[in-house]
Amino acid sequence: MSSVVVAFLLLTVAAVGLQVNGNARTDRSVGQVTGTLTRVYDQQTAFRLINQRFATWPELKAQGMALPMSHRVLASNASPSHWFIKVRDTQTGIVCSRTGELFDEGPLERPPSCSTGAR
Repeated sequence: MSSVVVAFLLLTVAAVGLQVNGNARTDRSVGQVTGTLTRVYDQQTAFRLINQRFATWPELKAQGMALPMSHRVLASNASPSHWFIKVRDTQTGIVCSRTGELFDEGPLERPPSCSTGAR
């Protein structure tokens, strides 16, 4: 009977360890994609100062904006008064999107919205 209890405890500890590891990986991924979106915010701000409008994703790329190898743009959009971008981390499936508006006071004004997107 004691071996059954020990086996159960070992399985429980292993399952908890896997869950914690998965949560840490997800948190790291969200942090990395959020960092990417903050860099997009900075590029959008600089572009708008020069051009009086926000940039499309192809315009940001043409000006040297690059994403980490594991990040992909799923959708983007821009107008004179706002921008939107959705980015996926291809390694974890985390998808984060963010908007920026003409009167945002800083990069933390509109935090990204993140989810575990379908692959």
